[in-house]
Amino acid sequence: MSVFTDKRVFGIKRKNASGLSTAGQVCANDIILWVIFLLPVSIVLHGAGQCFVAIGLFAGNVIGWIFLSKRMNSYVEISKKKIHNAPELFAARYDSWLLKDIVSVIWIVTLGLILVSVLKVIVSVAAYFMNMDEWICMAIIVAFLVFATILIDNRLMGIIKTVVFILVIIACFVMIGLVFYRMDVWEILDNYRRARLSGGTSTYLNILYYDGDTVNAGSAVSMAGVGLGCIAMPLMYKGVINIQNVKELDAGRIWAIVFEGFTIISSCALALLVVPVLYPGRISAYMNSFQVYNLMLKRLLGENEHADIIRLVVLMIFILAVVVMLESFMRTICEHIRGIVPSIKKAGRGLKLAIDITVVVLTGVILLAFGIFVEYDRERMITLSWGMCTAALAAPLMLSLMYRHSTKAGVYVGIISGMASFIVWNFISLIHGETLKAYLDLSGDVAGFAVSFILTVLVSVCTRKNSEEELKDFDRMVEEQR
Repeated sequence: MSVFTDKRVFGIKRKNASGLSTAGQVCANDIILWVIFLLPVSIVLHGAGQCFVAIGLFAGNVIGWIFLSKRMNSYVEISKKKIHNAPELFAARYDSWLLKDIVSVIWIVTLGLILVSVLKVIVSVAAYFMNMDEWICMAIIVAFLVFATILIDNRLMGIIKTVVFILVIIACFVMIGLVFYRMDVWEILDNYRRARLSGGTSTYLNILYYDGDTVNAGSAVSMAGVGLGCIAMPLMYKGVINIQNVKELDAGRIWAIVFEGFTIISSCALALLVVPVLYPGRISAYMNSFQVYNLMLKRLLGENEHADIIRLVVLMIFILAVVVMLESFMRTICEHIRGIVPSIKKAGRGLKLAIDITVVVLTGVILLAFGIFVEYDRERMITLSWGMCTAALAAPLMLSLMYRHSTKAGVYVGIISGMASFIVWNFISLIHGETLKAYLDLSGDVAGFAVSFILTVLVSVCTRKNSEEELKDFDRMVEEQR
């Protein structure tokens, strides 16, 4: 709910969300971040082998929805402690508010870096189409994020995100249809051939090849391992807490898989059609997906009188999808910051409201300052932030819901070892002057997850178990899944 109507400020009233809107709201985040924002240009440049990332994303989301979502929902109902979001799951299971705050800080930092990075790209695109200064455009978008977080009911925002997500799927299929309406199959195949792709057309369209070479096991696991980040992100857990009932949760799981499947298939197919549509033109690694789709629409629509309007509508759907994704990140960041701020006993509603609004506004100011004054490789920052979150939190979150005997000490070690492994694996040269990532061709995301998972289990086996009351809650949660 908005800050004016909900006690928890950034949450929604319990038992207030439908399965469809929850599925759309959750899927409109990590799926849009990757298959609409990051992945298309990589597929165009390197071929179908990059679709391993899409497969991993789908698998990660399926694992989250099928195996974790119902357990999260059940545990919240069973536990006598109040749980409004994923960090509070750690506080309830392990009786540690410090652990909750550490998890919150990790999410605040990683989501914040992703938000600012995406914001900088979307601002450059929107400023170009609207013919305005980028800093003004950024201020407008940040102001929208602030006011949306404060004023718009989260349930209404969920419905908006679901509608936008469906429009994205429709836009992808419309563009694919337009390709085959404007070009016959033989022309498409001939353009592939004339584009002189590495290894030829069959290799470019073969998921087992990357830049003309066979995808090795390490690369395949690394690309598919991106999907582990879907388990590490807090948005699915928040969504399933607020769903109306078990029936709606089951519906939400089905809708989520349908949404994700259609989006991944349509966006990957669309990216693979860019080369023949733009031939003899080419795209560069410095372009973003919006620029690529703009060029594609220009080529397909030509110069007819409605071309500019259609092109603008389609691109605005993609841009709007990214903006509503940013709103989810903004709301989640603010909720976790507010959760760290100590509560003031006997504080009146007016004071609590002032604190809540101050948190949102200050978060917006910090985002705006970073967006304007700090420069870095945006895509690399997104992937590093995603990877760090995956390495630190995917295993502890999964084990907290799946492993009865996971302990506070085990989770602490899992988080620390995952983060340390990610840093060492990616940035420290250990073998022949190369990092382990370069030498083994395996990403730090997967390595960090593996180390975190193993050490969480091992330390949990060797340390004092949780209280009998908590173990009974866990057993009741497991019983409800049967």
